[in-house]
Amino acid sequence: MKKKVIAFGLALSMALTMTACTSIGTPVDITPEPEREVPDPGPVASGEITGDHFSMSLFCGSMAENTPAGGATAVMADYLNEYSDGTIEALAFYDTALGDATSMVQGLQQGTIDIGIAGTSYFSNLVPEIDVFQLPFLFSDLESARAATEGPAAEAIHAMFEDNGIIGLSFWENGFRELTNNVRPITKPEDMEGIKMRTLASDVQIATWEAMGALTTSIDASELYTALQQNTVNAQDNPLHEIVSRKFYEVQPYVTLTDAVYTPLYMGMSKMTWDRLSESQQALILEAADVARDAQLAMVDEAQASAMQTLLDNGCEIVENPDKAAFKERAMPSWSIFTDVYGTELVDMIQNAQ
Repeated sequence: MKKKVIAFGLALSMALTMTACTSIGTPVDITPEPEREVPDPGPVASGEITGDHFSMSLFCGSMAENTPAGGATAVMADYLNEYSDGTIEALAFYDTALGDATSMVQGLQQGTIDIGIAGTSYFSNLVPEIDVFQLPFLFSDLESARAATEGPAAEAIHAMFEDNGIIGLSFWENGFRELTNNVRPITKPEDMEGIKMRTLASDVQIATWEAMGALTTSIDASELYTALQQNTVNAQDNPLHEIVSRKFYEVQPYVTLTDAVYTPLYMGMSKMTWDRLSESQQALILEAADVARDAQLAMVDEAQASAMQTLLDNGCEIVENPDKAAFKERAMPSWSIFTDVYGTELVDMIQNAQ
């Protein structure tokens, strides 16, 4: 039977409205915190957890509490609080509450932050090889991408982080990046010819879209809506739920499901913190990370499905089956930007598992 706690994370249902008084004769509406279910205990959580009491920070970087990553961070905190036999007090933080994502990674190394979650790009200064998961058109489908972030390549990446003072706990995700534009429907690479596209500030991404014929430029995410609205650029790519949350569909009527780049998130733990825990506490952390990953992926699926419906409701023209083989053929040469420096071993691990 699942236990329930008061939610500080993602609200999955509408809360009832109650009335209270802040002073005599002055009623105000109060929305109570909804209850959130704690997942059933796994094998470790069902056993005895021993060790010294430890207050532990779980920091969701720059992501808000009402995102899939924020909601899963709350799930992990609940799991640790519920099943650690009182030995761990997990405190969840969101939306730059403890600094930005870059300083978060530094905090993990220094032991000032215990567990942190952010996009893999924020971790790549320590272990550049983590960018392997974002090579364009590397994965044939979502299932392959998710399997790869739990497979041999992921284990190799975790080992590299341990050498840099961080224990790798889990890969989460932001989803596949999909293409939007305001020029025409895109079904094949040739359709990108001459389109001004905003890309990530990544040599691989720039080379990929220039190979399609696009004119690329890098624009900060905070300025992207205005740039699209003013036709400074005509196209961009992001996961569907980001396209909706940032309202790009208001100025980008054409959406193409290229599945061009898979964008994982990474959860790391300070090795300084890890080394202070008992074996049973460490095992519980690993189990909680797995539970939170499952929750996060389910929340992403829900967010993506909801976003797709929003795009349809707002009249977007969606190309669901573009010529992915042709896109991949154009993109393949850009992989050498990565493999010339870091070799092909990680790429081979991923491809051999598909």
